[in-house]
Amino acid sequence: MKTFLWLIEAFLFLALVLFLGILPKNLSIKIGEFLGSCLFYTWSSRKKIALKNIEIAKKGGLNIPSTPHDIVIRHFKNLGRSFAELSMLFCRRYPIARNIEFEGIENYDKAKAKGRGLIFITGHCGNWELLAFAQAWRGSPSSVVVRPLDNPYLNRFIEKLRMRFGNKVIYKRGALKEILMALKKGEDVGILMDQSVAENEAVITEFFGEKVYTTKMPALFSIKTGSSVIPAFINYTGDGKHRVWFGEEIAVKNTGNLEDDVLYNTEVFSKYIEEYIREHPSEWLWIHRRWKLSHGRKY
Repeated sequence: MKTFLWLIEAFLFLALVLFLGILPKNLSIKIGEFLGSCLFYTWSSRKKIALKNIEIAKKGGLNIPSTPHDIVIRHFKNLGRSFAELSMLFCRRYPIARNIEFEGIENYDKAKAKGRGLIFITGHCGNWELLAFAQAWRGSPSSVVVRPLDNPYLNRFIEKLRMRFGNKVIYKRGALKEILMALKKGEDVGILMDQSVAENEAVITEFFGEKVYTTKMPALFSIKTGSSVIPAFINYTGDGKHRVWFGEEIAVKNTGNLEDDVLYNTEVFSKYIEEYIREHPSEWLWIHRRWKLSHGRKY
């Protein structure tokens, strides 16, 4: 029964992707945003989580230019727009990549030239899937660490899409060896570090003033391999255009006290995501239960 439901889900997903993927760009984006708005009004459980998360972040110093309701509906529109953009890429509408502006390329090139492997730290911000595409499009593919989808048919579809232009997918289970191999070969690895993870994979840091579980992978790998670490984000600038930003290489603390160094570096890395959210509050994944440690799962 589960297999049948997975197939139906995958079929409907693919039909929507093909529909959005063949439409003119502006129309596809508008329909994507409309579908995102529909989700806002129908996916009440996630809307409730998003509104609660914004209230938590506001207590931690987040200033928003409008109401939480407005930020959340814009967030859902961002999700719908992102889906439309990825649908166009699936249908080989590659000109969308030409609407991406790069800022801070010199920071990437400088870190890459050291030849020690490079770790991108980023989060579920903007169209985060497009971030990996954009980098591969300009000739610098990377390996991206992800969690597989529950539906294996959908996961196979998304995996093929993610591997366009030479990107590689590393699944979290058993990822340690693959990440180490990639970094030792001087390759790029992207890690999204803004979601709650299991206690044994995390250190406890603060996120907008609240205690959270944060993955220790980027800090641990940078210390163990000497790889460079730079922040990378993508944000929507309007009219179907995006900006990819590479920050300066982050100085990784390595005193020999591994536990303290991992905690310190993880806190530093996490602040870059917090800063992105402050600047672009509607583009973060508010529907994720980020504050499980301090607020539990029942919010």
